[in-house]
Amino acid sequence: MNVIDIKNFKKSFGKKEVHRNVSFSVQEGECVGLIGGSGAGKSVLLRSLIGLEKPDSGEVFVEGENVAPYTEDQLIEIRKKVAYVFQNGALFDSMTVYENLAYPLREHTQLREEQISKRIHDLLDEFGLTANDHVYPADLSGGMQKRVGLARSIIINPKVVLYDEPTAGLDPFNTVKIQEMILRLKRKGTTSILVTHDMPTAFAVCDRIYLLKNGMVGAEGTIHDLKKDPEGLLSQFISGQGV
Repeated sequence: MNVIDIKNFKKSFGKKEVHRNVSFSVQEGECVGLIGGSGAGKSVLLRSLIGLEKPDSGEVFVEGENVAPYTEDQLIEIRKKVAYVFQNGALFDSMTVYENLAYPLREHTQLREEQISKRIHDLLDEFGLTANDHVYPADLSGGMQKRVGLARSIIINPKVVLYDEPTAGLDPFNTVKIQEMILRLKRKGTTSILVTHDMPTAFAVCDRIYLLKNGMVGAEGTIHDLKKDPEGLLSQFISGQGV
């Protein structure tokens, strides 16, 4: 079953045509990677799934619903099901880690404060962030900020997680931590899309990869396909040959 279907997606910004005709799908429980050169519009596609971008034409389906024409009010329910993990963590600087994680629970659930506290502390423990609940984002390392951002994104148990360059700028230790978290969510059945230039991470967590080229999907394949076809378009791009 496809949880996400993007069909004939077209998008321009002024005179710059970013997407000429992009179509791809993501099955339930699958992690799909989106790769391509800078300016290929990878993040535009992610943002369209929660209504932050609208296609000029085409359809964006989430669990069978075409969300492209949705109003802000209609998108509230979609954003409960589809979490977006921003590249910089997008934490509220004036709130502690605890308050950052409590915010979506207070906004979108009927949980009591003691239930909220338990969920937050359980998640902090799971993400290796124990005892950081009263720390402000500015006092955390970049890797820890990203982990808190990921924790906040999934705290209301979304069905889909969109990762926008989650390992960008991280050291190897924190990169592995993020990979482990993505894999943990995947084992729980979470559907996800990973936008990245970090190919070791893509190989570690993705089931399939789509290459965006010239405003379209230039190539698509499983990790197994890539390993057995070193001369293919995807493999050429990954090896830095340019395509």
